[in-house]
Formats: sequence, C-alpha cells, structure tokens
Amino acid sequence: MTPIINKEPESGEDPLRRMNLREDVLEICYWYQGEGFGDRFSAQSLKTFLNSTPDAIVAALERLADEGALMREGASYVFTPEGKKQAGRLFHETFADFQVGTHGECTAGCCESEGDGDQDRGRPGNHPRTGPPK
Repeated sequence: MTPIINKEPESGEDPLRRMNLREDVLEICYWYQGEGFGDRFSAQSLKTFLNSTPDAIVAALERLADEGALMREGASYVFTPEGKKQAGRLFHETFADFQVGTHGECTAGCCESEGDGDQDRGRPGNHPRTGPPK
C-alpha cells in the first residue's frame, strides 16, 4: 500500500488548487441557483464562470458528490441540504464585503455630506441606529 502523503494528485494539479476549485464550484453553484439559472449543475453549465478545464470541473463535482455536498442526478448534480448550507456560508464569507451599501444607498443623514441627521459627524459612515430606542 502506498502512503497517502506520497500519492500524486489525481488531476495533476496541486492540492491547494483542487481545494480552491472545489470551493469555487460550490460558490458558483450557489450563485447559479440564486440567479434562477437552474438547480442542476454540470461542467458544461459552470465552465463559463470558472477558469478551469471541463475535466477539472468534473473532478471537483465528483469530489463534492463523494463528500456529500452534491448528489448525482443523471448527467448533472444537485445540492444536498448540507451542501447548500456549506455553499451559502462560503458565498457569504467571500462576498460579505461587497454587500454593504455605497454612497447614496444609506439612510438620510448618515453621510458627512448630508445636512441633517442625529449621528456623530466626526465618524464617516456612522449610520444611525435603527429600531426602537433602548
């Protein structure tokens, strides 16, 4: 028996690249479904969004199925309940910084350039508290 530590990666790529592709595939599947493109995933449907070969994408989909994040259904894959949660967490972690409002999208008076509001003007971006006063 060959020790696992000396085993060559199956796809010829380094393990870190394979792990990153696995996470990218999960995030793309989550986004793909959220955008209404469908709930079935294949290398063909995902290749436009990934900088990888179709064979590498298939290998990532297969690993995700083996791990229980996806299930095979015919020639495509679908999320398992746990896989969808995992994909959602990864997606949120990756894109949380992009989900904040920009100038002009915040409540009245929250920016230094606006004339009224009850926040501390010395702290840019200090948004007034929402909800009932404590």
